[in-house]
Amino acid sequence: MPWFRNHYVCTVCEGHWLAEAAESDAANCPHCRTFDVAPYRSEDFSRVIDRDGTRFVVMQCTKVTKRGPNWRAVKRFDTREAARAFLAGR
Repeated sequence: MPWFRNHYVCTVCEGHWLAEAAESDAANCPHCRTFDVAPYRSEDFSRVIDRDGTRFVVMQCTKVTKRGPNWRAVKRFDTREAARAFLAGR
């Protein structure tokens, strides 16, 4: 299931903000309430690296509920570089 971090800049008031959502959609400006501001950049956050004590865990968004994404641990690694290599290979 996709999960995105969207970056916005309002063309009316030049306000900046971030929003996480299941889609890379337009949003309303929280500063001046301008409608349908398109994101200028969207980052895929469907798979992320999280820290669990001294180890690193690759987490994957399995589904999106009203409360946000549900995460599932895919694999654990001793180093962040190993986790990044695993994600790069997928």
